[in-house]
Amino acid sequence: MKKVGKIIQNVIIYSLIVLMTAVLVLATVELGYLIIRYVIESDSAFVNLNQLMELFGVFMLVLIGIELLDTIKVYLKENVMHVEVVVLVAIIAVARKVVVLKIEEIDGLKIIGVAFIIVALAVAYYFIKKSGLMVCSFDENEKEKIVEKEK
Repeated sequence: MKKVGKIIQNVIIYSLIVLMTAVLVLATVELGYLIIRYVIESDSAFVNLNQLMELFGVFMLVLIGIELLDTIKVYLKENVMHVEVVVLVAIIAVARKVVVLKIEEIDGLKIIGVAFIIVALAVAYYFIKKSGLMVCSFDENEKEKIVEKEK
């Protein structure tokens, strides 16, 4: 039964890799399309601030996707999860949110919430780097998580 579960898990992981790759290709094509469209539509050699923010948002979304894809591939090959990479993906995602955030449209409580998330991720990243604990591997039964120092 464990063997069937492992096969199903691998099929799901391979499917996620294929789907994530397709999404990344489409997002990259969209980013290229947006750049070309904004340059052609612009009266000057520069794009306006709103267009630039949209471009940065899509660009950072592609970066997040690439990091997630790498994380999935490493998990498939080595049955480990790189904790540092997962925290970095979260930091990039929050940074993307901050870049595309329209300050005038949200209330102060949400801004404070985003600030707390940034601080929490920064503290987590600091402790991960300081302790040297970078990898979370799984035993044969995948019940017990073993945190190790990266080799």
